[in-house]
Amino acid sequence: MKRFIWTLVLLTLTSAAVFLIGWLPLRVEPGKYAVVASKTGGVEDEVVSSGRFFWSAAALLPTNLRLVQFSPARVERLISLSGELPSAGAYRAFMAGEPDFSWDISLRVRIAAAPAALPELFSRYGIDSDEALGAWLNEELEGAASDARALASDALVSAEAASRLASGAADEELRLALAAKRPELDVLGLSVVAARVPDLYIYEQARRLYASYIESFRQSVEPALLRASVSAAEDQVRMDTLKRYGELLARYPALVDFLAIEAGIAPRPFPAAAERGE
Repeated sequence: MKRFIWTLVLLTLTSAAVFLIGWLPLRVEPGKYAVVASKTGGVEDEVVSSGRFFWSAAALLPTNLRLVQFSPARVERLISLSGELPSAGAYRAFMAGEPDFSWDISLRVRIAAAPAALPELFSRYGIDSDEALGAWLNEELEGAASDARALASDALVSAEAASRLASGAADEELRLALAAKRPELDVLGLSVVAARVPDLYIYEQARRLYASYIESFRQSVEPALLRASVSAAEDQVRMDTLKRYGELLARYPALVDFLAIEAGIAPRPFPAAAERGE
């Protein structure tokens, strides 16, 4: 009986030891994330963090497992952009006072590396330290800033959209749109700090006036262009016909006399008759 109890205790202790050895969150510092790489299984797709269940049999083999730990890092940037609404110069000329259709926007973007992307960053780019992760994150910030500029510019499509952008009501939409473009990043925030947008009601009026003017111009000019085109085509056909006649008469001069007879005109005198004065 005692032997059975000792055997059971030994098995329990062994099982507990095996479990603890393979329980990787115990090896990760609080607040950090770890990428699991082993000689037998390669890089795990899932990251390890303290307090999250993750057990690996690869840890039972000495020197087989490597945990690459990363501290959460975030970077942010203030972006200033400006421009004019499409065809602003053309539309401005149709409004009294030449209204200003330019805009200025300041954005703040905050990003971090998405924890789920750490295994790929480690295996693809060799990022294995906080310093390397920080350098990569700063490079990604450039691309994220460019995408944020494009998203903010594209939001100026209507008076309602411009109002939502200037008031900050579109911040979450911008953040989600940026996150969709950059899946390797955790977009913590994309917000409008300051915005100056033109009166899009006046812009729409100017656009309609310009479109109306273009339509009127087209309706007045199009018939004249059509007539000119038809006349030019007829002239070209006539010129081509005369050119072919000229080439034919140059090859067959006697056709001149034949055509003259058909038209009721006396043919040209033959050279011998002309010399005799006939």
